[in-house]
Amino acid sequence: MKLKHHISCRGKEGVCITVIKIEVNEGKTPWIVGIITILFGISYGVLCTMYPNKSAKGEVFYYLLVYPVAVLIILAGVWLCLDAKNRKLVVEDAALCYTNSFGRKSSFLLSDIAYCSTALENGGNRDFLKLYNAEKEKLCKLEFNMHNSIVFFQYLIDNQVKIECSEKSDYYLKYMLGMETISHEAVTTAVNDAYKEVKELIRIWIEKNKEFGVEWKTGIAAYLESEVDTKKQLWEQTSCGIVDSLSDKLPEGYAVTVEGYLLKDGEFVINKKGNAVCFIITIISVAKSLKVGEELKIGYSKSVSEELSTQLAMLESTLPRNRYHTEALVLNHELKDSL
Repeated sequence: MKLKHHISCRGKEGVCITVIKIEVNEGKTPWIVGIITILFGISYGVLCTMYPNKSAKGEVFYYLLVYPVAVLIILAGVWLCLDAKNRKLVVEDAALCYTNSFGRKSSFLLSDIAYCSTALENGGNRDFLKLYNAEKEKLCKLEFNMHNSIVFFQYLIDNQVKIECSEKSDYYLKYMLGMETISHEAVTTAVNDAYKEVKELIRIWIEKNKEFGVEWKTGIAAYLESEVDTKKQLWEQTSCGIVDSLSDKLPEGYAVTVEGYLLKDGEFVINKKGNAVCFIITIISVAKSLKVGEELKIGYSKSVSEELSTQLAMLESTLPRNRYHTEALVLNHELKDSL
């Protein structure tokens, strides 16, 4: 996910300051649904007038039933259009302004937000993002289907707002909450510790699945988002180099990953689609920060072991059911055992 900042110059000396600007709004969908609903209500009323139900008991009773239904449908469409036009949350640095469906505005500061209650549950109807102050009064309510809601959620995380997330929420939400911002100096230790956990999980998996007769080629690599070719497989990608990058300030789009390739008799295992059976998990990622007064952040994933365990369990169940062959591939980048 890319986070965009607006840059403006302030002050007499023309010093450029990063300004955080986010607008969460309803997007185009409510407009489309609202207009269609209004047209349907009008069409329903016109058609019922032109082609009345002859079997209806009493003309007055018939029209008393038809017209209120048509009016309610039209009003529902108008409400959706009003909601699309007015309802939004505008963020500029630490200042927030919420406008409800009737156009009424309420302003508050980032420091006024005591906590956020959120849920995004697949297969359910729980989709909300509610902000509360210290007195547990609701400041505003948004939904994740609104435009830029995920960016705003990241804004809350980056500014260390307390977030209460439902247990059944989408994995991506929990992944975002599992990202911890760390210092440049902590990167080496964080990556090495995470890789130790990965190697232990791999060891346990191989011991448990001896009947497969396979092994893993694993290691640490680093990439720049701008240099990754999405048309190439993982083994074909070129690393940007770990050692040189860690000696200086880490650039935006830089990521340190742990990756593994399944081997059989020393060759890479290839599935029926022609792809090497492998995994890649991002440990460190550098991105623009949505924290007020901060430009870049170094994110550290605390769920590396959990994510790998899930992938290994899935592979354990699919390996016996599918056909594979092996190829002698050569990685286009180096895998390191430590930083």
